[in-house]
Amino acid sequence: MSAEKERQIRKARRVELCCILRFSSGEIEGEGTITNISTSGCRAESDINMAEELDVQVIIFLPGQSPTIKVERALVRWVSGNTFGLSFILFFPSERARLHTFLEHMK
Repeated sequence: MSAEKERQIRKARRVELCCILRFSSGEIEGEGTITNISTSGCRAESDINMAEELDVQVIIFLPGQSPTIKVERALVRWVSGNTFGLSFILFFPSERARLHTFLEHMK
């Protein structure tokens, strides 16, 4: 996906960040590194081959934050080599609020 198209689709401001995420589905399980994040999704890198339209559950390890943030359902929107974009589809409002608060403090 082109950077221009990615910007058009984006619903929330992205923040550059380097942190670990774990993901799993019925098909795969692995770990990766988030390179930017918003309350609606993230860009990440992993050695695991991801596929577009794959549904995954995600656990995000934000720096200095405990407990982790759990996204019940995320969708792989695009893949380019070992980089991929996730759209956060379903997570508890309290988890989304924690992520929002964390990102607000990153400004």
